[in-house]
Amino acid sequence: MFFRFGSALVLIVLISLAGVAVEKRNLELRRRVIHQHFQTDVLRDVHARLRLETEQLGAPVRMLDSIESGELAVRQPEQTVDTSPRRVPLLEWRRAIPTNQPTAAPSQ
Repeated sequence: MFFRFGSALVLIVLISLAGVAVEKRNLELRRRVIHQHFQTDVLRDVHARLRLETEQLGAPVRMLDSIESGELAVRQPEQTVDTSPRRVPLLEWRRAIPTNQPTAAPSQ
């Protein structure tokens, strides 16, 4: 009789200890999730601030003022010299049929 009572008491204590461990783990995970939500909010605020700053720095009025005051150098686009005649590729696909055989070099 004493053995049954003792084993029941030990079983109740083990179950309660397991419950306490599960609750502790649950609170730790909840704390981590709350911290991640906080970090997400902070990162969203930083992203919004940087996006606003980027838009302000790239505004045309500011760029024009910088160009006029001489802070920004204006470069002319590089001109490429293309001497080949312009062809529309889709119109010439029938003439140039690729073959897998190498072309023979002209003999002299």
